[in-house]
Amino acid sequence: MATVTISCPECSADLKLPDRKLLGRKGKCPRCEHRFILTEPDEVELTLLEDDVPETPAAPMVGTSAKWVPDAPAACAALPTSPLPTDAESSGAFDFLSTPASAVPSADITPPESDTADAAPVTGNAASRVRDRRKRNKRKGPVIALLGTGLFVACMVALWWQQNSNAKLAAELAADAQKPKVNEAWQEEKQVLADANEDVQKLSPTTGDAISLDYLPFTPHLIFHLRPSDVWSADRKNREFVATLGDLGQWLEEQIRDITRFEPQEIEELTLAVNFGPRTSPPEVAAVVRLRSEQTLSDLQLNRFRGSRRSDLEGELYESDPFSYLLIDRKTFAVAPVTMSDSLADARKYPPQAPVDMDVLVRESDRNRQMTLIFDLLNIDTHREYIFREQMQEFADEFVLWFGKDVQTVGWSLHLGSELFMETLLHPNNESSALRAQRHVKVQMSKLPELLQTTARFMNPPTKGYREMIGRFPAMIQGVVLGTSTHIGPSYVRMITLLPDKAAANLAAASLFTWNQSVITDFSGPAPKVSTAKALPEKIVDRLQMMIYVDFRNMPLQEALAYISEEIKTPIEIDGDGLKKAALTQNMKQSYNFGEATVLKTLDAIITNPDYRDMMVMSIDEAAKKIIVTSRPSATNTGLPIFDTKQGK
Repeated sequence: MATVTISCPECSADLKLPDRKLLGRKGKCPRCEHRFILTEPDEVELTLLEDDVPETPAAPMVGTSAKWVPDAPAACAALPTSPLPTDAESSGAFDFLSTPASAVPSADITPPESDTADAAPVTGNAASRVRDRRKRNKRKGPVIALLGTGLFVACMVALWWQQNSNAKLAAELAADAQKPKVNEAWQEEKQVLADANEDVQKLSPTTGDAISLDYLPFTPHLIFHLRPSDVWSADRKNREFVATLGDLGQWLEEQIRDITRFEPQEIEELTLAVNFGPRTSPPEVAAVVRLRSEQTLSDLQLNRFRGSRRSDLEGELYESDPFSYLLIDRKTFAVAPVTMSDSLADARKYPPQAPVDMDVLVRESDRNRQMTLIFDLLNIDTHREYIFREQMQEFADEFVLWFGKDVQTVGWSLHLGSELFMETLLHPNNESSALRAQRHVKVQMSKLPELLQTTARFMNPPTKGYREMIGRFPAMIQGVVLGTSTHIGPSYVRMITLLPDKAAANLAAASLFTWNQSVITDFSGPAPKVSTAKALPEKIVDRLQMMIYVDFRNMPLQEALAYISEEIKTPIEIDGDGLKKAALTQNMKQSYNFGEATVLKTLDAIITNPDYRDMMVMSIDEAAKKIIVTSRPSATNTGLPIFDTKQGK
C-alpha cells in the first residue's frame, strides 16, 4: 500500500503514513510533540490543534505508537484485509528526522471528531481502558525515576563505604608497619627498677594495711599517724628516743592528752589530720583514736568526754568545748572542733578521700609503723606562718626549696626495732617524673652533710656536750646518706634508710640540739673560726685510730674508700691494674654496719674479707702522706711494704 509523506507544520519534520486512510485523523509529531490533523499537503493547509480542531470526544481513541489500534473488533473487521506493516516497517515509515529506518521515533495518532465511514465508533469501555493505561504510564515515570535515584544513591553509599573500609584497613596496616621500635634496653631497665622496688619492701619490719581516713570530718592536707603505746612504751630504746626529743616530745605528749583525753600509753593507734583551709584562717585539726582496751560508756561520758550529747544528730556525739567527740565503739572515737559537729556526724557514713597527690602515698603507707607523716609541700609553703613560729620561717623556706620543683608530696615513716628503719616516699608533680625526682634528691642528699657542716660553724653552743653533739651531727647525716638506698616505684621515689638501733637516740638528740641552736644563731655574718680539741694526727698510722661512722650497704669498694679518705683527710689510692692481677675489682660491694668505729677496724674488715682469698693488701707511704690499696702479687713485684691491719686492734 502506498505511503503518504506529510510535514509537521511546527518543526517541518517529515511524517510517513503507511496508509492513506489515516488522513484526516489527528496526529502528534514525535519530534516536537505538536498535535495536528493529518491532511494532504496540497489539498488542506495544516493548522494547530488548539485553533481549528474540534473538541475531543468524551472517549477518544488514544494512539500509543505508530501502529494503528482499532477501537473495537467491528472496527478491526472493517479494515482492509491486507495486513498492517510490521514494527520494523512502521519504524521506517515514521522517519520524522530522515534517519535510518531502525532509529525513527513513533507518532501518536488520534482520530478526529467525525471519521470516515470505514472507521467504527469508539466505545466507552475501550476508551476508559486506554485512558487508565495512559494514567498508569504517566505514574510509572516518577516512580521509576525515584527508584532509579534511590538505587543510584545506595550504590554510591555502598561504594563510599567500601572505599572508606579499604582506606581504614590500609591505614591500620601502614600504622602497624610503622610502629616505633621497642627500646629493649629501657624495658629491661624498667623491669630492673620494678624488681628492686619490690625487693626492698621486704626490708620493712612491718606489713600493715594503709592508713585509714575513716571518721575524719574533712579532706586532710597533712596526716600524722602514731602508735603512742609503742613510742611511749617501757622499752629502753623507745624511752631514750622520746627523751632525746626534749621539748618536742613533751609538747607532742601534751597535745595528745589534750585532744584525746587519754594518756599516750593507753592509745594503740592515733591518726591526726590537718585541714589548712583559706590562707588567712588557722588550720583545723581532727583525730581518730583507737584505744588499746574497751572503755565503759559511763567512763567515756562522765570522765573522758565530759560533754552534752547532741540528740539531733545521728550517732553518739558529745560536745565539750573546744572539741566534739563521736563515739564509734567502746575502743574507737573521733575528735573534731566543736564547730564541725555536723560534719563529724556525717563522716561516719561518708568518709573523706585524700587529695589526689597525697592519695598515692596514703595507699603506700603502713599503719603498723610507729610514726608516719604525709604532707603536701605546696600547703606547707602556703600556710607556713601557722605551722612554724617566726624564728622558723627561714627554715620553712629552706625546707621547701630543698625538695625543689620536682616533688609535690612527701611521706616519711619511722620504726624502732632491732635497728632504726626509715622510709621516705616522694611523689613528683605533674610536670616531672619519678626518675627526675630521684636524681634531684640524690644530688641534694650528697650535698647535705657539707651544708650542715657549714651551718654548724656559725653555732657557738654554751656547753661542751652540745658542741660535741652538734659537731658530730654532719657525720651522722653522712651515715644516713650512706645507709639510704633509692628506688623507683610506679609513681613515686622510695628511699629506705637502715641504721643501728643506737643511732636512733643519737640522731634524734643531735637533730634536736642542732635545731635549738639554729634558732638562736645569727647566720648573717661570717662563720666563726672554731678550734677543734683534737688536731689531725701527723702520722697516717695515728689517723687510723680516728673514729668514723660506718654503715655501708652494698657500697662499691672505691666509694667506701673515698668516704674513709674524706673522714681522715688522707688520700687513698686504688691500684686498679694491680687488683686485676688477683681477679679483684674496684666495684666489689662492701656491707658493714659498725656504727662508730676506728678507721683501722674498718680497713681491716675490708682488706681481710674472706672472699678476697688474702689477696688484697694496703701500704702506707708516710713520706707522700697517702695509703695505697693493691693486690699482694702487685705489692710483692713492686716492692711496696705491706701494712698489717691486725696490729693495734
